[in-house]
Amino acid sequence: MGYLGRPLAEKFFEQGSHVSALKRHITSDDINLPIDLHAADLNQAAAFQANFWPTWADKPVWFCLLPPSAVNQYADALAAWLALAEQYGIGHIVYSSSTGVYGNEVRECSEHSTPNPHTESTRKVWQAEQLFLNSSIENIDILRFGGLYSIERHPLNSLLKRRQIAGAHQPVNVIHQSRAVEALHYAACTPNGRRIRNIVENRHPPKQQFYQHEAAKLGLPEADFAPDDDSSGKIVTTVYHDFAHFLA
Repeated sequence: MGYLGRPLAEKFFEQGSHVSALKRHITSDDINLPIDLHAADLNQAAAFQANFWPTWADKPVWFCLLPPSAVNQYADALAAWLALAEQYGIGHIVYSSSTGVYGNEVRECSEHSTPNPHTESTRKVWQAEQLFLNSSIENIDILRFGGLYSIERHPLNSLLKRRQIAGAHQPVNVIHQSRAVEALHYAACTPNGRRIRNIVENRHPPKQQFYQHEAAKLGLPEADFAPDDDSSGKIVTTVYHDFAHFLA
């Protein structure tokens, strides 16, 4: 439970749902959260035999928001988690995927485009998608998020540590944290078989323009982009309308 999981859990609780969640370490900030929160290291096989899992058994929807960087053996951890979901007869899983599965080639990508992940991380995400889609769970949502941003965790802060950043003219494929949470919530509330959806804001300004605008909003300096780099990049869109109200 982290950047997306915490606000999502709070949203469900505020609407009267009972929430169970998992993170590696519980901190003092977590103690008063009104949810069933447990700590476990999913790198350890014994974690999947822990005695808290029965508190998940009556939850109609399970979310997998775990990035590949969180565990050493991503596929094995997700397979063990999925086996628990199948054991308990869970009817709906929502997986937070990434538009990174489309790779870096210059093209326009929709849900009908062939994935072409270029990095180890995005290949693991693509494999995780297949794991869930090929499972016995009745309803599977794969939400391919663009780059996440918000005031509390903005990529501009990392860019400001660099000089002569490449890709000034590349289009951005981003989604604000609050919109991502709304999309996850909507997916959970509208199970409909197997769905793959690109969750990316409709606007795709050049990277330099986007971050100039964000810097002005945040009161931060502008990032230092290389002016002579005219390389382009992919644009990720959606051909579906069911999540469109979160992307405008």
